[in-house]
Amino acid sequence: MVVDNITLLLIDGDEELTSFQHVMNPGLREKVTVNGHPTFLTHNKRKTTIKTYWAEPIVGTMELIEHVSNLFGIHVKKVAIKPNWGTRLMNWVQQRQGSLRMVSINSFDSKFESKELKSIIMECEAKYVRMNALHSTPFEIQDLHKAFETFECLNGTWITVDNLITLDCIQITVKGKRFTCAEINRVLKHWIQGGSSRLKVLQLELTEENDAELFDGLNGEWRNGKTVVYE
Repeated sequence: MVVDNITLLLIDGDEELTSFQHVMNPGLREKVTVNGHPTFLTHNKRKTTIKTYWAEPIVGTMELIEHVSNLFGIHVKKVAIKPNWGTRLMNWVQQRQGSLRMVSINSFDSKFESKELKSIIMECEAKYVRMNALHSTPFEIQDLHKAFETFECLNGTWITVDNLITLDCIQITVKGKRFTCAEINRVLKHWIQGGSSRLKVLQLELTEENDAELFDGLNGEWRNGKTVVYE
């Protein structure tokens, strides 16, 4: 089950059913009960979509999650977040399930306010975080002490070396920002000294090719396009 504030997607093999939650429409007549709460409904069999109508669409999404989870014994695997949607649904799912596989944070035609984006990152408890988010103003997160299995940031202009060091991840990917060899040298030294003990994959973009700075104080080399560091 994949959800966002106004959409719920069920996937079973090649079959999909999408439910869109809308603001209440007084002209509708077909009424159903979802998780004990009455709501109006329209459906399109050809497109395998339904629309439900609520005073507050996000509440409708929560009621549908409860209903579908109880009916089929399944959980939400992914929560998608767009600008101005906040953390309400994500936090509700995390509290309800105790865990969440993935959070996807995306913006295309609009931007996140920096405060909102910081709140999403710091409150997220998913295993896999994927960000492709534009933000309105520059910002930094001073203490990014977060644990994820995978952290992927495709517009990582805000990421600092300190963030790379304090993140506790198996895989970190940052695009949209270039780091100096001296900065990556600091990260490698932190890892060699026992920091970031779970880290296995680090994908970053460099500003330069400078092996002297990259491997300063380290027994390392390039091999087949990869950095090899010997303890």
